[in-house]
Amino acid sequence: MSKSNFYRLDAILEKKCQYNLIIGERSNGKSYAVLERILTRWIKNGEQGAYIRRWKEDYRGKRGTQLFAGHVANGLISDITDGEWDDVKYYSGKWYLCKKDEQLDRVMTQEEPFCFAFALSDMEHDKSTSYPNVTTIAFDEFLTRQYYLPDEFVTFMNVLSTIIRHRDNVTIFMMANTVNKFAPYFKEMGLRHVADMEMGKIDVYSYGESPLKVAVEYCKPASKSGKKSDMYFAFDNPSLS
Repeated sequence: MSKSNFYRLDAILEKKCQYNLIIGERSNGKSYAVLERILTRWIKNGEQGAYIRRWKEDYRGKRGTQLFAGHVANGLISDITDGEWDDVKYYSGKWYLCKKDEQLDRVMTQEEPFCFAFALSDMEHDKSTSYPNVTTIAFDEFLTRQYYLPDEFVTFMNVLSTIIRHRDNVTIFMMANTVNKFAPYFKEMGLRHVADMEMGKIDVYSYGESPLKVAVEYCKPASKSGKKSDMYFAFDNPSLS
């Protein structure tokens, strides 16, 4: 599948909303596109990103190490840094640009991280830290087929407050594969028409006199012909849809 078939942020960014909810099929490039934005804004402007998950285990160890693997494998980092960096190092809840120095036979790592990790289940530990350079926040898999934390929406708001503080230059992206009309985020954010959205559409919600705007995009599939791997899941079973 060509790169042009994967999801891009262009359409939803045109809405100029503070919150951007992106919902669609698995592996269509939603998370890749938002993480690419974090990388690009760091390299070009020195702006950092924040990556939020429900549980700390969702980004620790191998999962954290592999988060930017696609951007490394396709040479994106090397391209936009003109070869100065070509890899990403994950360490202690932070991501750094890095590159192996062949002459010194060791990995050289940038001093400052370009992205910080946050877990809703662990938010009490992050309250005292300041993140003045974070301008892009990515909350990955904000919908779940399992269960949510108690008062999860309020916890999410507290995490955002910790990061944003008194600024107004932060853009928030919330990505998910599952569409569940009973999801607490839709009710808490007043998103009344998500269950009725047509694929490929973007709805924008406003809130009285407040400048707050929320965009919700129900993505089209990455390719009309589907993915090669679809054949492995072609059983006549509605639970697999």
